[in-house]
Amino acid sequence: MTTHPRTSFALLTCFTVVVAFYLVGVQPAPLVVAEAFPAGLIAGAWLFVPRRRQLLYFVCAWVVSTGIYLACGRDLFVALGWALAAVVGSAIVAHGITQGPERRAALLTDVDLRRFIAQTFLGSLVAAGIAGAVASVSGHTQWWVAALGVGLAHFATYLVLLPHFLGRPRFPGVASRLERVIQWVVTVSLTVVAFLPLDLGPSIAFGVIPCLGWSALRAPMRETLVQLLVVATASHAMTMQGLGPFAVDPGSSVLRAEMLTILFALWVIACGLTTIPFSLAVGVQRREAWQSRQEQARVRQLVQSATSVAIIGTDAHGHIDLFNPGAELIFGYTSHEVLGLTPSIFLTRAEIERVAQVLGTRSTFVDVAYALASSENESLDLDFLRKDGSVVTLQFSISRIFNDDGKVIGYVTTGEDVTSRVKRQLALEEALAHERLAVENLKEVDQVKDALVSGVSHELRTPITSILGYLEMLEDGGFGPLAEGQAKALGRVKGNSNRLLSLIDDLLMLSRIQDGYLAVESTRIDLRDVVASARDEMAPVLTASGLTFDVELPEQPVAVVGDAERLGRVLVNLLSNAMKFTDRFGAVTVRLAVEGADAVVSVSDTGIGIPEGEQDHLFERFFRATSARERAIQGSGLGLAIARALVQSHGGGIEVQSQVDVGSTFVIRLPLEEALSVIEQAPGPPQEQETAGAPAGR
Repeated sequence: MTTHPRTSFALLTCFTVVVAFYLVGVQPAPLVVAEAFPAGLIAGAWLFVPRRRQLLYFVCAWVVSTGIYLACGRDLFVALGWALAAVVGSAIVAHGITQGPERRAALLTDVDLRRFIAQTFLGSLVAAGIAGAVASVSGHTQWWVAALGVGLAHFATYLVLLPHFLGRPRFPGVASRLERVIQWVVTVSLTVVAFLPLDLGPSIAFGVIPCLGWSALRAPMRETLVQLLVVATASHAMTMQGLGPFAVDPGSSVLRAEMLTILFALWVIACGLTTIPFSLAVGVQRREAWQSRQEQARVRQLVQSATSVAIIGTDAHGHIDLFNPGAELIFGYTSHEVLGLTPSIFLTRAEIERVAQVLGTRSTFVDVAYALASSENESLDLDFLRKDGSVVTLQFSISRIFNDDGKVIGYVTTGEDVTSRVKRQLALEEALAHERLAVENLKEVDQVKDALVSGVSHELRTPITSILGYLEMLEDGGFGPLAEGQAKALGRVKGNSNRLLSLIDDLLMLSRIQDGYLAVESTRIDLRDVVASARDEMAPVLTASGLTFDVELPEQPVAVVGDAERLGRVLVNLLSNAMKFTDRFGAVTVRLAVEGADAVVSVSDTGIGIPEGEQDHLFERFFRATSARERAIQGSGLGLAIARALVQSHGGGIEVQSQVDVGSTFVIRLPLEEALSVIEQAPGPPQEQETAGAPAGR
C-alpha cells in the first residue's frame, strides 16, 4: 500500500471499531444476541487488503472483534465465537464478490448483482451456523435464536454498507434538484414518523420502501445507497432508544426481544433487496440507453459522412425514411424531396424487367426488391435514373433490418457509383475482342517475330555480358572503393542485368529449339546426381522463402543417356516455378523413382494450383496462367515451353497434375539406359528422331 491508501485503510479500521463498539454497546438489556455487528464494514475493508497480508488481517480482525464483545460484557467463549462468525463470514463475502486482480468488485451488471446477493447470503449463513454452534455449546441462548439473529443482522449490514465499497454505474439521475430534495424530505420524514411512538403499527415502516424505490428510479445509484444507509441508521438509532414498531420493552422476555430485532433486520433486508436491484437495473438501463445513443450518433455520423456511397433506408412498407448526402449527390434529389416515397422512382420499367429476369422473379418493383433482399448475392450492378434523367450505374445491395423478435422492421440499401468502371469494362471487352481478332491476323507474321526476337537477343547478349563484367570489376574495387549505397545500387543493377540475361538466354534457346539447332550431349549420367545438383542450387533460396524442401532419392543409380546440364536446367526451372507459386510455409518435394523402363522425376508443391481449363496451354510459348497475372508474379511464359522441349529432346515427356488451392505436380519421364540399348538393337534410326527433338512425351 502507498501512503494514501494506508491512511484511508487505517481510518476505515478505526471507524469500523467505533461503529462496532457502539452497536454492541447500545443493545437493550433483554437482548443476548449481537443484532447489528458491522460485518459489512469488515468485508469492505477485506477488499483493500493485499493477498499476502490477508491472514494477518484475519487474526487482527478476530482479536479486535473479540475485545469489543468482551468490553461490552460478553463471556470469553461467546465473544470468541461471535467474533469468529463476523470475520469468517465477511472473508467469504469479500472473496466471493472479488473477480480477480484485473477487475475490482463491482455492482455493474445482473451477474454482479446475483454474485453479490449469493455471496452475502452465503457469508451470513456461515456466520449463523457458527453463532448457532456457539450458543448450543455455551448455553448462552437457544441456538436457532442466535443463528437467526446473527445471520439476518449480518445480511442486513452487508446490504446497507458493502455496496459503498463496490464499483457502481456512474450515470446522473433524471430527477431535477427540486424533485430530489422533496424525495429526501419525504423519505426521512416518513422514516422518523414510522419510528415515533404514535402506535401506527409496523406496517407504517414499510411505507419507506416505496420512497426508496422512488430514489432508485430517479436518482443516481450512489445517492440511493446513501439514502438507504441514512434510513437504516436512523431507524436503528430510534429502535435502540425504544421507539418505533421494533422497539424492545425492558420488561419483555428474551425471546420476544430477540424476535423484534430479527423482524427489524428483516425490514432492513427488505429495504435493501428492493432498493439495490431496482437502482442497479435503472443504472444498467441508463448505461445501455447511453451506449445506444452513442452508437446511433456514430452510425448517423458515418451515414452522413459517406458522401461517395448512396445509403437509402426504408420502413417495413418500403417508404424512404433515410436519404444520406451520398444519395443526394448521386441521384440529384434532396432528402426532403424523396422522404415518404418508394425507391421505385429511381428505376425504369426496362431495368426492373431485366433484373427480374436475372433473379427469376416477377417483374414488379416489390418482387424485385424482395428478391434482392433475400438473394445470396452481395451486390448487383443496376442502372438508376437521376433527377435530370441521366443514367447512373450503382453496385447495389439491399439488407433487411430485424428487431429483437426477428421481425423485419425496415430495409437499408447501399449503392456505389460504378458508372466509370462499367464503361471501362465494356471498353476493355470491346478492346479484347479486337485484340483477339488482331492475334488471329498476326499469326501470319509469327515467324517474322520469332526471327526478330532471335536476332535482337543475340545482339543484346553481348552488351549485357559486358555490363555484367564491368559490374563485377566495380564490385571488386577495380575502379576504387565503393560506398555502401553505391554497392547496394550496383547489386540491384547486377540482379536486373542477370534477370535480363536469363530472359535473353531463354529467348535464344527457344529460337534454337524452333530452328532444330539445339545441341544436346548424349552421355551416360546418373539422374540422382542431376537431382542432387538442382537441390544444392535451389535449397538455400527455397528455405529463405519459408518453404519446406524435401528430396527423395533411391539408393540405386538411375542411369539415363542425356545432357546433365540441360536436365538440371529443367529441374531448376520447375523448382523456381514451385517457389514463386507457393505461399510461405508451404512445401516443395522432389522425388526420383524407377517405373518400368522409365526414370520418373516429380516436382510437387502445395501452391495456388492451376485451373483445369488452362493446363492444356501450360507448355505453350508466352502462356501465363491467370493466377500468375492476378498475383503479378514475374515470368516470361517461356520456362515450361523450354522445359518440355529439353525433355522431349531426351526422348522423354513431361506432364502436369494440378488442383486450384491444393498444389501442382510436374512429372518428367525419361527412358532408362537399358531401354535405350534395347531400342538401338531394333531396326530404324532412333538417333535421328532424338536429334530432331520431336518424340512425343510418354
